[in-house]
Amino acid sequence: MDFVIFYQNNFKMLFPEVFLATAILTLTVYASFCATTKTKPLVLQSTSRLGLLSLVLTIFLICNSDHELANIYQNTFEIDFFSSTIKVIVLIFTGLCLWLSQNNLDRLKINNFEYILLILSASLGLLFLVSSNDLISLYLALEMQSLCLYVLAAAKKDSTFSTEAGLKYFVLGSLSSALLLFGISMLYGLTGTTNFSNFSLLFSGDLEEIDCLLSIKHSLMLIVVAFFL
Repeated sequence: MDFVIFYQNNFKMLFPEVFLATAILTLTVYASFCATTKTKPLVLQSTSRLGLLSLVLTIFLICNSDHELANIYQNTFEIDFFSSTIKVIVLIFTGLCLWLSQNNLDRLKINNFEYILLILSASLGLLFLVSSNDLISLYLALEMQSLCLYVLAAAKKDSTFSTEAGLKYFVLGSLSSALLLFGISMLYGLTGTTNFSNFSLLFSGDLEEIDCLLSIKHSLMLIVVAFFL
């Protein structure tokens, strides 16, 4: 296998996510530079508009990409028409969230450009979550999205309710992450894999022939409980 061709194909399939990540980094540099100038202009509105533009361009990239079934990066991510459709829906609702939150940010006197960047980063985590075909990639994408939401919950620094909400959300998220990791480790120890495609082949036969079926059910129960927390 030609490693260069392998790498290029994988990069091409995840180009919308790479573009959005690059846009977030660029907006971070732009907003940080504008916020530290002597005039200190209001950068929240311009950052929000540039964030909306980044989301629109990402949607165009997803719509113009190849929607055939493809497993990339050692079958860690799966790209198909269904996942691409869900990504477009996620980005559309993220754009609506940015657009509708402008009046609320002005009313609450929140002038932190990090608010916009955290929303974009959370949507990037959701894009990776949609394409995940492995429990490890699913966990990392879920944590990327959750960490951004922890900070967003405590975005209003002068409000005790916002700080309390962020702290409670962090504690609850830590508990769910611990249960999820414990369930994943149990499932990996019992089956020897964390890939969804391998799970499909493993559980497609007669389940009664599996010796550790009860332990597998317990590990799956931990994973389900973690998602419902």
